[in-house]
Amino acid sequence: MQLWRRAYRYVRRKKGKSLLLFFTVFLMSSFLITGLLLRSITELAITQTRQNFHGAFRVAPDMRNSENIKVGVSDGETRITYIGEPLNQEIADVIKSSQNIDTYNAVIKENVLLQGDISLIDLNGKYQGDPIARRLISMEADTCSIYSADFQRERIRLIEGEPIVASDKYAAVVGKELAEKNHWEIGDKIQLSPCEGCAGQEISVTIKGLFEVEENQRDKDIAAPVHLLENRIFIDMISAGLLLDAAGADYINFLVDDPAEVETIIEEIQQIKKINWKNFAITAENDEYEKIANPLINISILLKILLIVTGAMSAAVLSLIQKLFHKSREHESGILLSIGITKTEIMLQHFTEMLIIALASFVLSAALCFSVQNSIGKTIYDMAASGAEMKLNLVLVAGTIITAFGCEMPVLFLSVLFSDLWFMRLSPRQIFSKLS
Repeated sequence: MQLWRRAYRYVRRKKGKSLLLFFTVFLMSSFLITGLLLRSITELAITQTRQNFHGAFRVAPDMRNSENIKVGVSDGETRITYIGEPLNQEIADVIKSSQNIDTYNAVIKENVLLQGDISLIDLNGKYQGDPIARRLISMEADTCSIYSADFQRERIRLIEGEPIVASDKYAAVVGKELAEKNHWEIGDKIQLSPCEGCAGQEISVTIKGLFEVEENQRDKDIAAPVHLLENRIFIDMISAGLLLDAAGADYINFLVDDPAEVETIIEEIQQIKKINWKNFAITAENDEYEKIANPLINISILLKILLIVTGAMSAAVLSLIQKLFHKSREHESGILLSIGITKTEIMLQHFTEMLIIALASFVLSAALCFSVQNSIGKTIYDMAASGAEMKLNLVLVAGTIITAFGCEMPVLFLSVLFSDLWFMRLSPRQIFSKLS
């Protein structure tokens, strides 16, 4: 009790020093709370971004390995053909079973021909006289069409029927506008054939779903029909294998819950002995997540560094301010020693003085930061632009303020310790001799 009373009286008596320390600690507390609050909000935004985005990686034939390719010439054009091990379902199942992977989507893409009396969507009429261009469409085969990049990025949207699934055979999803132009309905059959000079066979697929184009495509006034989303067709993998005589997929996308774990999963998958990785390349497909998360992660790291620097500088400045007033404390310290108070108790009194000042300044800075928490949170979430709603709550803010107070205590203690080192090293005789 005597210690607290002496500390309180000293703070009241030395108003100039107390005010200087008050404003210094207020600035330190404000920076500390704001920095920790920013870091907490940033970490929360990173977590919510991870929850909103699936991670993915892609396995594809390694076309950079010359042993895997064959170069040939067809109709005056150079064609590169993959001749290595096919990327088939067996490999997909081995990879999926080795890790906590949600699902995968094998993809084959190629231009094919629509047979019969059909009309493609042609927005400029430049290709009506070309017998190939007026029937040539882009085909994509998927294990599950909902995982196609066009559907995932909302370039197109399924509006009727059902998507392609792994168990489908001879199934197709086509554009609603193309279906209306050719008077197709769900359940109708359409004929597809490979382009001239390509292996494969003509097949008949049944329409099971219709999609609508959501994206405003560029260069529609000059684009050939094959380049328009309206003329795209999605079919199942079995049909694509027959149509193109394909033994495997062009690539397989694997989806995982946590995009932050993709790199680790890739490293572990590359250790699978059953797969000959000379034939295949594996890459992360986390562009959207990294585009949002990387700036937030960099901000979090920068804030951590700034908080450490702020703490070190605050301890140094507070220690310097206290040392400026040590000359006036020599007499007081000598008297306290003469009545039997130890050096440790004197240093604890100095720390208590700082604690009294810090409590007042901390309450003020906490109230100030609490009032601007929503503005800070909105700034971070706007920067993330991930579509996540800001989920700040009193528990997070209160936890941040408590953490800031806990971090401030060591800074205050170190400032007192550094400023009192001269005093702790002197013997009582040396202190008393200074008073004579």
